[in-house]
Amino acid sequence: MARVQHLRRKHGLLTAQESQRWWRHWREPYLLALSLSWPLFLGLLALVYLAINLLFASLYLADPAGLAGTAAGRASFAEAFFFSVQTLGSIGYGALHPVSLYVNLLVVAESFSGLLFIALSTGLVFARFSRSSARIRFSKLAVVHRYNGLPTLSFRLANERGNNILEARVRAYLSLDEISHEGHHMRRLLPLPLERDQGIAFLLVWTAQHRIDASSPLHGLSVEALERLNAELVVSFSGVDETIERPIHSRCSWPMSRIGFGLCFLDMVEVEQVKDGDDRHRIDWSAFDRTRNCPLKPAASLRS
Repeated sequence: MARVQHLRRKHGLLTAQESQRWWRHWREPYLLALSLSWPLFLGLLALVYLAINLLFASLYLADPAGLAGTAAGRASFAEAFFFSVQTLGSIGYGALHPVSLYVNLLVVAESFSGLLFIALSTGLVFARFSRSSARIRFSKLAVVHRYNGLPTLSFRLANERGNNILEARVRAYLSLDEISHEGHHMRRLLPLPLERDQGIAFLLVWTAQHRIDASSPLHGLSVEALERLNAELVVSFSGVDETIERPIHSRCSWPMSRIGFGLCFLDMVEVEQVKDGDDRHRIDWSAFDRTRNCPLKPAASLRS
């Protein structure tokens, strides 16, 4: 429990920050290569490529006379390094060529290493390009306000790509600390049923709502109790991107500091009058995160 609380204090959002800690995959090179950002990934490839050439250049220098075509009759480090680059890339200009058995064996080993390096790097680049990703924007705050007479937890999400996401589904959970009667500490994820948790297609904006009634895990808990339990709202989104026809996933979490009690979202739909007398509806994206005061009674409790 102390470890969990330390991580939460350090990173703010434990659940949201977990995906950014790419270095935890250092024991699994494939996962590490996929979790790195593109600059770090390309930089790592360049370092591996440089290390391979430096290694073989040092090995070539063990027999400097084994390379023919050098300027001084004996290979310098620069000549050995660039010969390694030519061999690894199967370039073969012909100016430098091996003449001793030792150097020929090194060329065989480096050629095989080059095949493996090119195959692995090409596969990793393809895997990164072909990996599906979701550009789902979540509201900065989750809010709690009265809706149809009951306290209601609400948050927003938007599809930033603007294309259809088929079979879209949103799931919400309340994450909190629990201590059993025997004194065991555990982090619980309690499902929060939503008014609408799935849709045939998701194109623009979705305001998800959870009614805090007698069956809700939030029912009867005050704000102070939620803070004491280190409560956190955790949300996952999944669907199928209509363009690439692949599943996509996204997630977000809101700690108590980012849950606004007594607030509600501003309406994003604006109605404009046009010349022919018809109304034109327009979405105001600047209002996505904006809220206004919505009294919640009693103010410090989620009881209905």
